[in-house]
Amino acid sequence: MTFFTSVVAGAMKKINGKFLKQLNLLITGIMIFTQVVSGQYFNTGQDPSSLKWLQIKTNNFTLIYPDNYGQAGIDLARTLEISAERISSVFPQKKVRLPIVVHNFSTTSNGYVSWAPKRMELFPVKEQDALPGNQDLLLCLHEYTHAYEMTSLNTGFTKMMSTILGQQFTGVVSSLLPMWYLEGNAVVSESVFTNTGRGRSASFQKELKAFSVEKKSYKYDKMLNGSFRDYVPDHYQYGYQIVAWVMTKYNSSIWNNVLDFTGKYPFSVIPVNISLNKQTGLTKRKLYNEAIDSLEVSWKDETKDNQHYTAINKAKKGEFINYFSPLFAGNDSIIAIKTTMSDTPELVIINTLSGEEKTLHRLGYVYPFRIDYGGKKITWVENIQDPRWQNRSYSVVKIYDLVNRTTRSLSRKTRYMSSAISPDGRTICSVENTPDNRNNLVFLDAVTGKIVKTIQSPDNLYLQRPDWSNDGNKITTIFLTDDGEGILSFAPANNLWLTELEPQQDDIQSASLRNDTLFFSGSLNGNENVFIKTGNNITQITDSEFGAVDPDVSSQKMIFSNYSSEGNEIAISDIKALSVSIAGSLKPLISRLENVMNVSTNEDFSSGSRYQPTPYRKWQHPFNIHSWMPFYADIDKIQSDPLSVRPGFTILSQNTLSTLETSAGYEYTEIGEHILHSKILWEGIYPVIDSRIDYSFPSLVLSGNQYTGLKYRGEISLPLRYSSGWFSQYLRPSVAIEHFSNVNRIGNEYNVKLTNFNLRLFFSNYSRTAVRDLFPKWSQTVDFNYIISPFNKDLFGTTFFFRSSFYFPGVFNDNSIRIRLNTEKQDQPKFYLSNSISYPRGYKMIVSKELSSATFDYYFPVAYPDFNISSLLYLKRIRSGLFYDYSRGTGNRHLVNSASGVYYIDVPEAETFRSYGFELISDFHLFRIPFMISAGMQAAWTDLSGRPVISAIFNIDLYGFSLGK
Repeated sequence: MTFFTSVVAGAMKKINGKFLKQLNLLITGIMIFTQVVSGQYFNTGQDPSSLKWLQIKTNNFTLIYPDNYGQAGIDLARTLEISAERISSVFPQKKVRLPIVVHNFSTTSNGYVSWAPKRMELFPVKEQDALPGNQDLLLCLHEYTHAYEMTSLNTGFTKMMSTILGQQFTGVVSSLLPMWYLEGNAVVSESVFTNTGRGRSASFQKELKAFSVEKKSYKYDKMLNGSFRDYVPDHYQYGYQIVAWVMTKYNSSIWNNVLDFTGKYPFSVIPVNISLNKQTGLTKRKLYNEAIDSLEVSWKDETKDNQHYTAINKAKKGEFINYFSPLFAGNDSIIAIKTTMSDTPELVIINTLSGEEKTLHRLGYVYPFRIDYGGKKITWVENIQDPRWQNRSYSVVKIYDLVNRTTRSLSRKTRYMSSAISPDGRTICSVENTPDNRNNLVFLDAVTGKIVKTIQSPDNLYLQRPDWSNDGNKITTIFLTDDGEGILSFAPANNLWLTELEPQQDDIQSASLRNDTLFFSGSLNGNENVFIKTGNNITQITDSEFGAVDPDVSSQKMIFSNYSSEGNEIAISDIKALSVSIAGSLKPLISRLENVMNVSTNEDFSSGSRYQPTPYRKWQHPFNIHSWMPFYADIDKIQSDPLSVRPGFTILSQNTLSTLETSAGYEYTEIGEHILHSKILWEGIYPVIDSRIDYSFPSLVLSGNQYTGLKYRGEISLPLRYSSGWFSQYLRPSVAIEHFSNVNRIGNEYNVKLTNFNLRLFFSNYSRTAVRDLFPKWSQTVDFNYIISPFNKDLFGTTFFFRSSFYFPGVFNDNSIRIRLNTEKQDQPKFYLSNSISYPRGYKMIVSKELSSATFDYYFPVAYPDFNISSLLYLKRIRSGLFYDYSRGTGNRHLVNSASGVYYIDVPEAETFRSYGFELISDFHLFRIPFMISAGMQAAWTDLSGRPVISAIFNIDLYGFSLGK
């Protein structure tokens, strides 16, 4: 240690101050770029610590999965091999090998590829709106495309820099690729390598289609950055259209060339545009315009003869509002799920005579949006997160009673994926999927929630969207196989299953029996419509422009959700057959893609390698060093203070199961000290243990001396997350200990060891936020802290502080009120420590022994400009806030910075501090970077001066770089 530090010190003394500043700015620039565009070190969370794990190793991957997943894990390994083989045909020069982790305890289907550290994570539960065919194959093809995209970047300059910075640099370079390309390209893969996939789905393209036909597709920058004013389809949808269209018009290898050029020349700043311009003569924006303009022509031609349906919901007046799953609730009422950009999903009841609409209940996390009605009760399922383990969730049955207007949960810690209530309101039928992939129909008592009986599905078929017949004698459910989707019925009286519709490649969204007639919505004609099946005859009964789904029948009337550019409308129609052909559309874009890519969609999974799983022992895999830096950066600190980068080095590790994160580094400080850092974050057991050691640290108080010292901080916490419908709660009790081996005061008046204990309890309760919400409509947060130094009572005493904040809806929609109440008391025999609660805005350089404060803020949006200046700036929102702050402090010390030096004035009596003012903030994007930046100014008038104190406001939302499903 002594030899190392002396050598480094000698070298650093030769670096003059100017050069050191320049080096620091350069490093800071690198880290800001790294943080902004890659958002390091993505962590999806942990699985229950009690799980035992298995692994399967192949030439392409190491598959790691819980042992209870059983045969499904072996089947998934075979699917991954097939996926790797197919995707590698598109990237013939590349080889990918990475760990793949399966999280089968989640009730939400998803997948991620992350590159710091490099891995794939799969959440393989099937969705209730799953497309026909093998869902594991669709998921694996999509995620493997991302893995090959990332690997393709690791060439030339990127490969060289990855040697210096590790896996994180590939993540940096990937940010130069638009997300619409990365996800759109993956949708292309899942579509052309199977007979299904989102590229073949009518529901996937209907939003863009409706905008193109009824309005006009948005400009490129608005599609790219989104909007608070208007609904914008996501980058998966328009990304697929651009990627596929460019491949069919120009060259199927065009995007591979873009990847190669970007990896070799990321320093060109706009490598994608340079490569595209060389190959097509056009930029990203111009290709977007060309692709969308071409699609608009064909879409307008497709819809010109479709039927128009009148909406029975309230006029939307230009707002994007969706009504999902409309149901008759008596002679003159309809219930439905409603979503807007200003409000979270809610149950509403609509009077069909007066048009009056009332909110019954705000929903928690519900997807897909589906409800059922019977016996004056409404039922649905909500996703509930496990309090501790992020990768375990549940799906529980909720029921709302229209008579007494109450809501309750009928199940707990269950995996009921969808539910339906009998016409008499006595029995609920739910489809269940267990972590070991067993599929059942479960019948529950609608009053007690007790299980009446459980019936396993035939051949363990995955079931979707159950529905009772109008006489209550049968239940229809959509079933999913590798051959597609079909419809089953089940008679509870004799436990008899019957196939109502054989599996097919067309997507089916809902099915119900009414007087022996099967009603279902599906994409049999290349567009979503409602059909009936009587005997062996299938007849189309709607002719929607963009999509008709969720039909409900009463007598000879039918209501359904009919899509438009302003969202789903509730439409009503007589039940009568239309003379419309139901032959499937040619889907010309997919047909052309298949021709240019020349791929096979053979889905024979019966043959292939035989796999022998072996145990995966967590204790044998504690470390996975993935990135390193030739400078020191505290990843937690740099997000709030980018200038905290220092000369030195940093090494980062995160194991494959994301249970242990470690880092180590060396820092050379501005005053010439040498500090060794180490940190361990262990999240593999129920409490979280966070520990760090810093050797040779700056003085706790003011010091100009260099010395050797050690600082240790350890914390045990229990982060618990709960959800109860519209609200979510977060509870985090913690105990921390800090030990300083050497605390100096100027002149060595004090030279002691110091040990602090910090007891903390943090709790928050907050409502879900809508797109336009500046803050939650309702929220309460309290934070108790107690700090004591039991072994140094003659120097250090105790500190207690309490912070709280409360949010309320404002006068108008999207407005928000915040009230904060804080108090602090420190009993320090020798020292003034910095206050943990803030003074009124505009006041600085004051410390108090006792301090209490109250603040009031009113926030509101000013405008949604959606204004851009080429690719430089996209202004998304302008917002403002008015505030009033009040504080009262006792035992105050005012720090004065004068021309003669810095000194302080002690004021023993109580003082009052007040300020008021406003904030003006804009939310915008720079250079088409996907992270929104918030910046503006704050003006505060205080009691000290008639002039306002002006300060800058800056914030950027950074999060983990990952590519999802």
